[in-house]
Amino acid sequence: MRWFLLFIGWSSVVGSFADGALGLYALWVVVQSSGNEVLMSLDAFIKQHVAFIYWLKQLAYYVMPNGFVTWVFSLPALVYFPIRLVTSIVIGWWALKKAAELSTHRQL
Repeated sequence: MRWFLLFIGWSSVVGSFADGALGLYALWVVVQSSGNEVLMSLDAFIKQHVAFIYWLKQLAYYVMPNGFVTWVFSLPALVYFPIRLVTSIVIGWWALKKAAELSTHRQL
């Protein structure tokens, strides 16, 4: 269980950096468009600006309910990325904390 929590924790921490970078890039795109793209959906942002990760949408449809995926990808990118960043930091922190507790219990 400890190894699983470590994997989840570090994946979330590393993913937070990627989410932050994508969020900053989305903000840059909005600024460059003079604010015209402020409500650009996550789907449009990924499709138009980081198409090399667009395959993640198909993966999301495979592992999550279709309605939920459609809703998430319709959110504005500038709303999605800050929420995702905070969520992944919290999940990563929690998982690493629990992994550390399991490690401490093993040593006792």
